[in-house]
Amino acid sequence: MSLPRRGFLSTLSAALGYAAGELGKGRAFPSVAKRYLDPATEFTIIRLTDPEYASILPASGNHILTSRSMLYASDQTGRWEAFRMDLKTRESRQLTEANALEVPSLAFTPNAKGGPSDKDFWHFDGPRLMETETGKLRARELYRVPDGFEKAPGVSYAADGQHAAFVEKSAARFRLRIVNLQRGTASTVVESSEEIRNVRIRPKHPSLFYRLGAAQHSIQFDGQQARTLQLATEGTGPAEWTADGTSLIYLTQPTETRKATSLRSFGMDTGEDKVIATTTQFVHFSATADASVFAGASGSRASPYVLLLTRVARRELTLAEHRSSDGGIVTPQFSPNNQFVVFGSDRHGKPAIYWISVERFVSGTEDS
Repeated sequence: MSLPRRGFLSTLSAALGYAAGELGKGRAFPSVAKRYLDPATEFTIIRLTDPEYASILPASGNHILTSRSMLYASDQTGRWEAFRMDLKTRESRQLTEANALEVPSLAFTPNAKGGPSDKDFWHFDGPRLMETETGKLRARELYRVPDGFEKAPGVSYAADGQHAAFVEKSAARFRLRIVNLQRGTASTVVESSEEIRNVRIRPKHPSLFYRLGAAQHSIQFDGQQARTLQLATEGTGPAEWTADGTSLIYLTQPTETRKATSLRSFGMDTGEDKVIATTTQFVHFSATADASVFAGASGSRASPYVLLLTRVARRELTLAEHRSSDGGIVTPQFSPNNQFVVFGSDRHGKPAIYWISVERFVSGTEDS
């Protein structure tokens, strides 16, 4: 049956608008998922996004996954916007019309149990910290960076959704800020002429971790109990808290090429620093909720893999090749129920996002 001329023109106009990326907030994108067998392991991989456009995962440490949804950023509309993907249908929905989306700031808000909820999400748009409903897409401003300052990349959100921590800079000065997300009030915890970076709020505690120069520190939200942490001297790699906040897990980055990268744990109450395992040159990692299994991205050119590392056996299992030209975009992350891992790679073109099941290797948990 042929379409009337008006209907045909309307359909053609919509198709051209879609191709040009003129979609706008709330518009849906059909699935572009492609399934293939990994060349190294023959495990099934699903490429979730189209490598014709760049699509990347936000910074590790923030919740961007539930068992049914994924929060990510893509430039498929012509500029960076936030999207929510339904992991069952693999359809995506555009969530923002941002002036200057800060990709590392994206995060789902927590539910009552402290796990991720895909009902709302946070992000910075230029100087504004926003909270947006994923359903009706109603947004509200929680905080605005004051004039005279600019925000440094990255945000850490508290597990209970009450606070956010990040760095602002003005000329040659840096300041670490804590924002109360319920009241919109902010306070400065640390100021320095040296760069402050890698801020991570400690779960279940009113304190945080940050790096200043070559040293690693912790401090309470009120600026009290400042402490220099005695981590390994080469402990300059990514760092994440365990879910209960008792330990800081981090990667070493040896300057000597022959020296192995290691994954280490620092106990906040005991002060004990110990090796969890040596790794195949991990550049990023994420952990299951009980920190018994780790997903890591190898930066080795000879072994460009996404791997599982078990804490008890201290052994690695290769999941897939990532073959990314930049190991920094791989950032593997577990789902809350530990049943799958998502990671990034530009092996097929521009950066895209990939999915792999790990339920054969990792015990599942109740999805919070």
